Amino acid sequence: MNIALSVGGLASGLAVLVWYLGRWWIAQKNVKTGKDWRSLAPLASGIGLGILAASCAGGLLGTVAGWIRSLSNMAGDKVISGATGTATQTIGTAGVPALTPGGAIIVLAAFVSLFALWKKIKDTSRKPLVFGSVAGATLGMSPGIAGSVALALIPLVNEAGNNLLGIL
Repeated sequence: MNIALSVGGLASGLAVLVWYLGRWWIAQKNVKTGKDWRSLAPLASGIGLGILAASCAGGLLGTVAGWIRSLSNMAGDKVISGATGTATQTIGTAGVPALTPGGAIIVLAAFVSLFALWKKIKDTSRKPLVFGSVAGATLGMSPGIAGSVALALIPLVNEAGNNLLGIL
């Protein structure tokens, strides 16, 4: 679903990332052996899944990603206008490539795997995974850095899926 991102939606997506990364940074402050970068894997995985869901042109995943982006836009716009009195505007979406049929198979397999393994995922990893997905679905179509991640991730998924189809 192609729903444009507003300044408020961008702020909402960034707020999720700042919240989790800030909490992670503070938790890692007292670690003497160095930062545990692996503990960011659930958040990064969620962001990737959110970007992949946002890249879907329609269907269930695309619709849910569109709803997430819509809700992020509404919430962020209300907070920005309520806190600063400034009206927000639409900033558009990144021109990301469409999923190929092979890429769609990979995206579907990723989400089926997530749902199949949900009960096996540690409770401490579920929340960053979900909120990372929200941030990815919101920011993944932005014309900024997250949109650049989508510009790299989607062709990679398409290529992997196309190779899979070539094998079958």
